[in-house]
Amino acid sequence: MQILIRRLEQVGLALAGLCICLVMLTVSADALMRYALHAPMQWATDVTSFYLLVGAAYLAISSTFTAGDHININLLHQRMPVRLRAVTDALCALAYLAVFALVGWLAWETAVEALHNQEYMPGYIEWPVWLSYLPIPLGTGILCLRLVHHVFMLLTRGQDPHVVQDHGLEGGVE
Repeated sequence: MQILIRRLEQVGLALAGLCICLVMLTVSADALMRYALHAPMQWATDVTSFYLLVGAAYLAISSTFTAGDHININLLHQRMPVRLRAVTDALCALAYLAVFALVGWLAWETAVEALHNQEYMPGYIEWPVWLSYLPIPLGTGILCLRLVHHVFMLLTRGQDPHVVQDHGLEGGVE
């Protein structure tokens, strides 16, 4: 299971990186076209805002959790006994699981509805709405798999060696 989740995270992270590169290229090209040639790319803001940035954020979310790069407050965490820490982490992961499963499900329903209704974004180019929602259930789906595995590891082994915790902070803030 860990291998599958890791592969999905790698694919998500690669796609998120591609989204960031495309944002950079699109914004740079738009700036060049706008200021050098006085011919802005009308569609650039829509693509970056509704598609590429959503993909960059949600497709990388599971890798961010696994690497421990998310925002967390660990003031009490390091002072807890190991078993209590594992149980607390498992309960927090279950709460994250509930929230992100709901977010993913709602985004999936919205995407399917937009596809069924053939909804398009108004603008210079009519982009399909469902495509802007697709990275959300994909990214949260991978995160939910990671969270289920994380909870299982915490409750059965007391730790999850695949998820970074505390970034090695020993009793303080970096």
